[in-house]
Amino acid sequence: MQVELTFSNYKILRFAFSFALLVAFSIFAGTAGLTSNTQIFAAIILFIYTTISFITIFIDKITIFDAILDISFISAFIFTDFDRLKYFSILYLFPLFFSGFKFSSFSAYLVAFIAIVEYFSLFIFYREYDHTGFLNFLLNAVAFTFITAAGVKLKQQIEKQQRYIKKLEEEKRVSEVYKRLYRISAELAHEIRNPLASIKAAAELMAEGNPNPKLLNMIKEESERLNKLLSDFLLLSRPKESEKVMINVKDILLRIKELYGKNKKIFLNATDNLKLYISEKGFESAVSNIVKNAVEWSKEKVVINVYTMNDKLFIEVEDDGEGIKEEDKERIFEPFFTKSSSGTGLGLAIAKRVVIENGGNIFVEDSQLGGAKFVLTFPLGRKNESDNSR
Repeated sequence: MQVELTFSNYKILRFAFSFALLVAFSIFAGTAGLTSNTQIFAAIILFIYTTISFITIFIDKITIFDAILDISFISAFIFTDFDRLKYFSILYLFPLFFSGFKFSSFSAYLVAFIAIVEYFSLFIFYREYDHTGFLNFLLNAVAFTFITAAGVKLKQQIEKQQRYIKKLEEEKRVSEVYKRLYRISAELAHEIRNPLASIKAAAELMAEGNPNPKLLNMIKEESERLNKLLSDFLLLSRPKESEKVMINVKDILLRIKELYGKNKKIFLNATDNLKLYISEKGFESAVSNIVKNAVEWSKEKVVINVYTMNDKLFIEVEDDGEGIKEEDKERIFEPFFTKSSSGTGLGLAIAKRVVIENGGNIFVEDSQLGGAKFVLTFPLGRKNESDNSR
């Protein structure tokens, strides 16, 4: 696995260094009155390297040839005056460390080998055969190898750390999934247990010879509650496949307004010609659950605004209630999460699933009315476009 790091500034720094070295060398040579062929040759090499470094800035990809370019420049620069410039061999360490850190181990050690060969060639050319020269070369060769190994080792440690962090993140994600699953299972068991307990108690009383109409009514109501709970849960976990049709958004919203607008004021702002290609039952179920929630928590009124923007249909449902706490905003779409004593906590979860499965999005924010503001978005498109996307 390659370490994904950004080296975009490497080429810029290389150009800045080469340009500064060119300027410094030119000033030094001019001040000292050095106009020999060797000095001119060194200045030419610096100029060529600076020009190439500037050109490579506009090439995004960094390859092994960048490192070889740096190595070869240092060798050529030292070659112009070996006796005076051989101490510049310390510059080899920078591209060698970079190679070990950036490229594969094989490529990094290949660059180090090229550096050793080039530096050794300088000793051969200038006949540095004495013990001092051999020791100088040997020390530099060892330094080249160790700095390359340091870059490779650092890269391996970072890769290992990245894999460990990724593993921890994956384990944390799986753990959160299981925690949520356990919480949902516990909530489902709790929601089922309550009506079953009522049904059991009523049945036991009737078995004792007390055929009270209230007990029969209790069994009926709790059975209906239990049936609705299981139906909603099945809809959430395994929604029915519904045929998509072109619907009139305002017509459906008017039906929802009539259904929930008996005790609270519902204001609908929507044009007549808004069309959407979607499952009518799914769309009505999603919006209905959002409006029902807003009506339940509102004080006096609920406002529904519908509009289009950037090829999307927006439905905003606002209420003038108490709003939603910040710590609850991340959980309100979780199954069985509810602050209502009569709700099952599945309505908002179902709404989110329907919206997302139709390529839309849903989120909640604070409303200017004082309560909550739910925003649903659906992609607009023709029937054939929707068919192709399935």
